[in-house]
Amino acid sequence: MSIRFAFFDIDGTLIDDRRQLSPRVEEAIAALRRRGVETAIATGRAPDQLRPIAERLGFDSYVCCNGALAVYRGEKVLAAPVPRDVVASFVELAESSGFSVVVAGGEACYANRRHDPEIREAYRFLGLPSEPVYDPDAWKREDIYQLYLFCKPGQEFPFVEAYRDALRFIRPHRFYLDVFPAGVSKATGVEAILRRAGCSKDEVVAFGDSENDVEMLTYVGMGVAMGNAAESAKRAAKRITGSVDEGGIFAALVDLGLIEGQPVS
Repeated sequence: MSIRFAFFDIDGTLIDDRRQLSPRVEEAIAALRRRGVETAIATGRAPDQLRPIAERLGFDSYVCCNGALAVYRGEKVLAAPVPRDVVASFVELAESSGFSVVVAGGEACYANRRHDPEIREAYRFLGLPSEPVYDPDAWKREDIYQLYLFCKPGQEFPFVEAYRDALRFIRPHRFYLDVFPAGVSKATGVEAILRRAGCSKDEVVAFGDSENDVEMLTYVGMGVAMGNAAESAKRAAKRITGSVDEGGIFAALVDLGLIEGQPVS
């Protein structure tokens, strides 16, 4: 098949639950690039949260904040920040409800509380060495592309109801939800990059494992769900490969004829 571009989710796709990156993944991405296939990350993470993996694997193109921000070869090609009045009222509601909030700007994430144990645990979950910057007023100065609401399952319902038309909510962890502009998805970010690259969606393979990958897996010519993927992602994909622990990315790229190699044992 004719593939010019490959997009990869991070958590549960490029890296496993232990936040480990398989040498086979690095090998596969390097092999793709040698064949002239462009590569990019597509993640729910914020720019500063994806930076360690991007630098290690040499990515300079990415979709982040669940599609609210997209960069192609270092150039911003899509920016869909949360409207500032929405951020203001959301943060006010969260604080009056006793919940911590982290907001994601273009370069850094900012927390409304210092040394919050749930925020610290979430950053450990992501394999990140440091916490967000304490700056409860950062949203007043910067565009915000995503918010993270720290609450237990079920406690988000008043927020979902209040912002039904403005925001989308996805829970990647029991401690928090990703909150980003309605109408935005990884697919919108992928589309912006492809437009800038002059590439058709039919010339794209994408890998993912979660609810926030569904639109992307449906949109591209070859959507591949990991073996450990949520059922919604598997239903959206055209192909299901092995799990992240089984070297699913490498195996799928070999099966698709995009790289050479032996089956993963």
